[in-house]
Amino acid sequence: MNINMNTIIKGIAALSLAAFAAGCTKNFEDYNTNKHQATEEQMATDDNLFGAFFQQIERSVIIYRDGKYLDSDYQIMYNLAAETYCGYMAPTLGAVPSTGNFYDKDGWTRSMYVNKFTYGMNAWLLLDETAKEAGLSHIVALGNVLKIATMHQVTDYQGPMPYSQVGKTLTPDYDSQESIYRSFLAELDEAISTLEAFESANPGAAIMPDFDIVYGGNVAKWIRFANSLRLRLAMRCVYADEALAQAEAEKSLASAYGVITDNADNAVVSGVEHHPLYEINVNFNDADTQMNADMDCYLNGYDDPRTFKIAKAASDGKFHGVRNGLTTTVWDVYKNKAGKVSAPNATIYNITWINAAEVYFLRAEGALRGWSMGGTAKDLYEEGIRTSFSEWGATGADSYVANSTAKPAAFVDNSGQNNGTSAPSAITIAWNDNDSFETSLERLMTQKWIAMFPNGCEAWAEYRRTGYPKLLRVVSNMSNGVVDDDLQIRRVPFPISEYSTNPSGVAAGVAALGGLDNSGTKLWWDQKPR
Repeated sequence: MNINMNTIIKGIAALSLAAFAAGCTKNFEDYNTNKHQATEEQMATDDNLFGAFFQQIERSVIIYRDGKYLDSDYQIMYNLAAETYCGYMAPTLGAVPSTGNFYDKDGWTRSMYVNKFTYGMNAWLLLDETAKEAGLSHIVALGNVLKIATMHQVTDYQGPMPYSQVGKTLTPDYDSQESIYRSFLAELDEAISTLEAFESANPGAAIMPDFDIVYGGNVAKWIRFANSLRLRLAMRCVYADEALAQAEAEKSLASAYGVITDNADNAVVSGVEHHPLYEINVNFNDADTQMNADMDCYLNGYDDPRTFKIAKAASDGKFHGVRNGLTTTVWDVYKNKAGKVSAPNATIYNITWINAAEVYFLRAEGALRGWSMGGTAKDLYEEGIRTSFSEWGATGADSYVANSTAKPAAFVDNSGQNNGTSAPSAITIAWNDNDSFETSLERLMTQKWIAMFPNGCEAWAEYRRTGYPKLLRVVSNMSNGVVDDDLQIRRVPFPISEYSTNPSGVAAGVAALGGLDNSGTKLWWDQKPR
């Protein structure tokens, strides 16, 4: 199915007419009230008029279908892309070449772009239009926070994308990633200010509580989420524009509402029966991915107490992973049912957009760089680990953070196919203030990578940004020289359909990319010297 901006805009137009035909309250702009203070009438109409649009954007941040055989979109958007590229998962579906071999499959890689625009931006445009018509700035602000939460994944996958012209033309130009990120940060600044003013004027008031599947309408929690999102995106820019990154990061910590500091404030989607990885590994094609060898090396080497929360044991009671880039014809030994390798323990996974542990590690990196992050790099790093242990229900955090000897293990291929290799790194766990910046950064990013599991979008972006954790080379690189063995895949190409449906727009994207439209070209924020 070819999805293009023509289709999206036509759908938006039709839905807009339906929404307004249902009866939109008029002339809110004439109310002589504090623009940040909602009247009883306005609060009463929020749910009915905007709730469906709002929840559709929420369900688009990490797309899921929540039912047997219905999570194929998640599979090709995340599981066979970012979760593979970041070293969390390894494809074992029997297809060669696959994304594990750095082979571009447009039918898979285009899915992020198609789904995010079809579901996410479509719903946001409708929400934004109707909320502005009603004069409800707090709804507009919250919608913008959600838009950024979902659409930053698209630009982090491919770089330039349509943004500033979406909804204004059928064939929008692609904006440069730099301009998109600057827009994200400016929009978050404005949204946070608006939500803070709304909360001040309406203490304890909830926004669309019957539709909000993350925070139940709790405005203070949404402000902390928005600050944490701003911190994440600010750090993403650090090698492209450090001054911008520091200024935006410090704004988040200076906010009266602060950032997420407790697992109770994690952005977790409620009411989900199973994480999509459960469906993929129980109901799809006899399990299409298994735990990656990189996870094997780090979790086994550190004797990490979170291991069997994250993964299922093989028949020997141990954790065994699978390397990316297999070319074998003997696939059965790479299925968990054969007892040789470990599958994700997805029964207990949550769909989590951002957790407190990630925020502590972001702050630790900022402190390592000399920024004002409300604590030392060491203290924030250790709190990130402890918070992750608590989230997973694991014990032994204090002894873990003090461990100065454990190192990642060499990979032993338990399948018997002889794909073993040496350890990817020798980084230890315990913080040492005397270590170099790069050693400290590797240590921090390695623990952050473990703590963010299974959020592959963030793990892959952070691996590209920093080079950490160090990952194993794929067994067989089938990119025809496009992807460097050591740097690994840097982005996914633009959808092929865009070259026929929006040729001028995608041409602007290629120009803004500054390189060839392939998997080896770096994104704007990917500027750390290697």
